[in-house]
Amino acid sequence: MTLREGLLLARAGDAAHPAAVAAFTRLAAEHGTPFYVYDAETIREQARSLLAAFGPRFPKLRVRYALKANTNVEIVRLVLSEGLAPEVVSEGEIRAALRAGAKGSDVLFSSSSKSPSEIDFSLEHDVLLNVDNLDELSQVSAAAVRRGTTARISFRINPGVDPDTLHQINTGCSESKFGVHLDGGIARKGYETAKSLPNVVIAGIHCHIGSQINDTVAYEEAARKMLAFVRELKEELGIRLSFVDLGGGLGIPFRDGGTGMSPEELAKALQSIWKEEISLLGYEPELWIEPGRFLVAQSGLMVARVNSVKTTPVKSFVNVDAGFNTLLRPAFYGAVHRVRVVGKTAAPMTLDVAGDVCETGDILAEGRLLPTPEAGDLVVFLDAGAYGFAMASEYNARPLPAELLVDGDEVRVIRRRGTFEELHRGEPGGAEVRP
Repeated sequence: MTLREGLLLARAGDAAHPAAVAAFTRLAAEHGTPFYVYDAETIREQARSLLAAFGPRFPKLRVRYALKANTNVEIVRLVLSEGLAPEVVSEGEIRAALRAGAKGSDVLFSSSSKSPSEIDFSLEHDVLLNVDNLDELSQVSAAAVRRGTTARISFRINPGVDPDTLHQINTGCSESKFGVHLDGGIARKGYETAKSLPNVVIAGIHCHIGSQINDTVAYEEAARKMLAFVRELKEELGIRLSFVDLGGGLGIPFRDGGTGMSPEELAKALQSIWKEEISLLGYEPELWIEPGRFLVAQSGLMVARVNSVKTTPVKSFVNVDAGFNTLLRPAFYGAVHRVRVVGKTAAPMTLDVAGDVCETGDILAEGRLLPTPEAGDLVVFLDAGAYGFAMASEYNARPLPAELLVDGDEVRVIRRRGTFEELHRGEPGGAEVRP
């Protein structure tokens, strides 16, 4: 069986299958631990499911990939090869998109706090600037005048829609830091101002209400608000937009037997609203969507080695060679990642999987029913392809993990493991510590 089949068996709950054991043992032996491994075919399948659901319903469509989920250039290149375009939130992500082969004119830059150098870099590469506030708008116009170029812009709108998701990833509610509010006429003022500014061309409109959303209701509310405002822009300001971007945020299942929101569900829910509003509008902009997690999360696994097993009067800990510096989501969001112990079939016990960071909160999985591992065994964390390596750090002076890409039975290192020397890059030199 192929490496991919071994990874899929672990995902399906059969990490003791010989093919799963062989796959993870091989990868760990060849590349060390901890590491991230991504399944290329899963990414392709996710991208194609979006296009298959939205394409027949929305003839004018552009699907984007939110790079913040995973910025590895090889992952970005793989997603773009399926016909998607980049959505980014920093100059570093713009550069990653360009390295992956994207044209600057295909990139949408949506940061809520763009620096002068980021604005200049965007203008230099004809990146579409998704403006977050009126102060930023004036800076963009001034920079375009100074450079003798034209800034293509959209506005990120705060529609005042609460998608009932985790607070830290709720970006469309009124108290969020993101976007120009529809309330109080602020968004209208933004477009009216942009229309009068030199060296600015208005291209479209954007919103993103949150992440890990499993119900279509909030999307429907946001779509109605956005399209009603698009009609207001046409009728009262004479502004016609080339696109309406409704963001991303499709949820995925993080537990066995769980379900997320399928592209088919979302496309179907938006279709009737779109048709109704477009008939009132009198012209049809492109519909844009921009998932991140949906495309890459389920493709990725984080694999760690068991250092020791410890039983206390209160609970039992499985200590692994990765921590919240490697996989931050459990500590930062309270996220729950499914865990597999490779090659074990014993009756499960309640265990905490603890990281190697010197913090009490460094618990990667709490209170899980797992077969008790031994030192040297491998532990696999599922659904780690989004906001996994992208949020990793070198805290506690631990080098960054490797990233691997599996395609069938082939594996490529798409980021080599960090080194101890790299921990001190940029610092004044000192005596080198040799093995």
